Amino acid sequence: MSEEKRVALVIPSYWGRESGEPFNPADAVYDHPTPLDAPGTLGRALRSVEALRYGDFRVVVVGAATHPSLERRVERRLEEELAPFRDRYPVALFSHSQLRELKVMLRERGMAGPARMLSLYGYSNIRNLCLVAAHLLGAEVAVLFDDDQVYEDPDYLRKATRVIGGRMGDLFVGGLAGLYMNADGGHLLPPNRDWVFSQWPAVESMNLALGMVDREERYQVTPWVFGGNMVIHRELFTRVPFDPHVPRGEDIDYLINARFFGYPFLLDRELRIRHLPPPKTAPLWRRFREDLDRFLYEREKLRTQERAEGCRRVEVEELDPYPGRFLRPDLEEMIFRTCLLMGMEYLSRGDREGFTECMANVMRLDFRGRFPKSPFRWYLGWQRRWQGFMARLEGERRLRDFMSGLYREGG
Repeated sequence: MSEEKRVALVIPSYWGRESGEPFNPADAVYDHPTPLDAPGTLGRALRSVEALRYGDFRVVVVGAATHPSLERRVERRLEEELAPFRDRYPVALFSHSQLRELKVMLRERGMAGPARMLSLYGYSNIRNLCLVAAHLLGAEVAVLFDDDQVYEDPDYLRKATRVIGGRMGDLFVGGLAGLYMNADGGHLLPPNRDWVFSQWPAVESMNLALGMVDREERYQVTPWVFGGNMVIHRELFTRVPFDPHVPRGEDIDYLINARFFGYPFLLDRELRIRHLPPPKTAPLWRRFREDLDRFLYEREKLRTQERAEGCRRVEVEELDPYPGRFLRPDLEEMIFRTCLLMGMEYLSRGDREGFTECMANVMRLDFRGRFPKSPFRWYLGWQRRWQGFMARLEGERRLRDFMSGLYREGG
């Protein structure tokens, strides 16, 4: 009998409007959604899965459209993308129609509240659906992967499951972080020479954090994690959810949430994948808006911490150098200066709309009304509802059969 842990390899895939269509402010913002008329990167990612040497794993593609009007077309494209792989390994699609069907079944079972927790809009909600899919498959380990990446190490899943769910000294290994390798073979980010970000030291801070890879130990507690190379044990993902208030950077926010409950992530420097992202599509001011919202919110979550059963206090110093650099009192000053520089850049190109949006970003420094009064207390309530929901799913045979049945559709 195999001693391998049962793995769900879950791949979010984001799809948007056709190439050349203008940015629509009503669309969900993702770094690089695949245009409906483009080949995309999902097929490349799925081909790389074939190289993995591991017995007990299933693949789920969680498909998300940037706007409700695109959902049917996105699902048709995703079915076309998955079709060549259905006879090579177990792969299923979970997208908008599957989510609607799941919600109907949840409401029929008296779980209308949990049904409202599920959404395919926004990074954090999509990651939570990845965890729900893994749980319904009975997985012991959820491996999160993105469709702009490829596996090159046949032993990746063996490495991912080697210590997860076990103990290293007094530490339970609930989460592992792996590395992104660039196209050139390195793992550091290229220096940011754009003067617009001269007051926003994200690249410098991230590269300082990535420097821990050069230490001698294979495993070490990490302040950062990449969402596309993230391994989560069932004990952790049934207890700790992603926070839907976080518009981007949901991976590092999850690491912070896990720390609240005593689950530090370990970096495994041998857990490597190749990251080959296409160009980002959303306007710069919009991406920066989501970054500033994210850091303001996370800092407030840390500031509003209070004593709670089963929780420990997380200090900002634990998160240095990244994201800790952006969770300190000078965050507003860095945001203000960067918005001004960005606005000047837009003006220099004659883009008054871009300039206006940069100035609107300055106004977001007053976040009253956008965030809960106490983000920490709000998250505790969300976490309790999540934990209860995941416990209910444990005994729902019909819901598990529904998830397993997705592997027979189209096969």
